[in-house]
Amino acid sequence: MEVREILYVKAVADFKNLTKAAEYLNITQPSLSQSIKAIEGRLNTQLFIRSKRGMELTPTGVKFVRDSTMLISEYNLFISKLKNYSQEALSHYIGLYKLSYTTPINDAIMSFISNNSKDNYIIKVESIEDLEKMMLSNQLDLAVIKYTPISKRSSKLSYDVLFKEKLYVLMSKSNPLASHDKISTSDLVGNKLIASATNEYPYKMIHEVLKNAGIDLEIQTYTNYYNLSMIMDLVEKDMGITFATQEVCTYLDRKEITYIPLIEDYFYDVCIVQNEMDKRNGKNNVLIDYIRDFIGLDE
Repeated sequence: MEVREILYVKAVADFKNLTKAAEYLNITQPSLSQSIKAIEGRLNTQLFIRSKRGMELTPTGVKFVRDSTMLISEYNLFISKLKNYSQEALSHYIGLYKLSYTTPINDAIMSFISNNSKDNYIIKVESIEDLEKMMLSNQLDLAVIKYTPISKRSSKLSYDVLFKEKLYVLMSKSNPLASHDKISTSDLVGNKLIASATNEYPYKMIHEVLKNAGIDLEIQTYTNYYNLSMIMDLVEKDMGITFATQEVCTYLDRKEITYIPLIEDYFYDVCIVQNEMDKRNGKNNVLIDYIRDFIGLDE
């Protein structure tokens, strides 16, 4: 027996009238009448009798309606859930590297979220290593990650460069090199270095730059790279130099610090990272296109 037929019996029992039950079920009265007779025929028992009050349940009919009540209730609950499927909020998991706030990326994502408020967005701000682990274990839909030229990248992930950030030297305006328009890495000999922790990407980039120049600067201070305020305070006090991108310099806007481009070009790659299957299926294209448009990038 089909659920549809059980609903027919329940409707006739509720309305006690074939015509009204048929209107409720959105079928014709003859069709409903024939269906009830067919059900009674298969059960080999009568479910209704006609009386002055309309269609009355027989004792068997009462038992049929009673025993099917839970099934109908579960069916109606299922149908109500089906109606909400298209309206239910989806959850999106996005990873961001720790200095993404110095670029327009965060504003782009915030703007996207505000225009897609029916969905839920979970933003994870983590180290590069942790973001890649989360991508590989499918904990994120996509991530925006910043890489040095020597960073190893997983063969299991897709990397699309969103934009590049050029490396600058930051120093106090009282430093003798501060008046230069450009400087070579070798000009930095004699300066002390304020560096991030050795396991973090800014240190790895600086180490590569100094190695290529064949120099080894004395480290004045190590600190985590997201502790930018301390790094800038030390540079401002002329305790040493450091390296950062123009985006970081502009964001922090320290009046007593100048940033000077290197003659040798070094760039970070800021990449959209997703798994290969999602890229092929275009799962994240709407968000990626929005970010590109927001920050004014051409395809």
